[in-house]
Amino acid sequence: MVNSLADKKQSASTKTPSSESLLTPRFYTTDFDEMANLDISSNLDEIKSIIEEFRIDYNQHHFIRDKEFSKSWEGFDNKTKTLFIEFLERSCTAEFSGFLLYKELSRNLKQKNPILAEGFAFMSRDEARHAGFLNKAMSDFNLTLDLGFLTKSRKYTFFSPKFIIYATFLSEKIGYWRYITIYRHLEKKS
Repeated sequence: MVNSLADKKQSASTKTPSSESLLTPRFYTTDFDEMANLDISSNLDEIKSIIEEFRIDYNQHHFIRDKEFSKSWEGFDNKTKTLFIEFLERSCTAEFSGFLLYKELSRNLKQKNPILAEGFAFMSRDEARHAGFLNKAMSDFNLTLDLGFLTKSRKYTFFSPKFIIYATFLSEKIGYWRYITIYRHLEKKS
């Protein structure tokens, strides 16, 4: 039995990525020039407000492992444990994918569209925070994802700039709903 966090780190093994399927999170690229030239003039005030909220960083304390996470998952039966680990892996991969895309958008837009670049930089920060939290949660099962390996081994899928905006909105809404639902379920079972 693992007794401490240090012992967990030493005994954690790198999880082999699940085989790819239709539901496997993808890694994306886009047309950076098209995104940089996106006409945001009619929504500039809203975008500035969103960026100010990102700057304030209301969520900076939401993805921290506190005493609620110092419990044992030994009560999970094998099927539940396997499904939960798969959920953590897919969620971590999806968040890391978002981090990479938003980081590249931020870098590529910095000169041509600084306001969008700043927004994507904040989004990248948040996605990295989420991916780190989820990967750390996998250490409770003595596993970790090699995110660097995923970066090199996954194929990148082209995603049109206009769909990035829609998909990001939907992803955030669905993601938060999913995490809140799982949290409430686990809270009832504690």
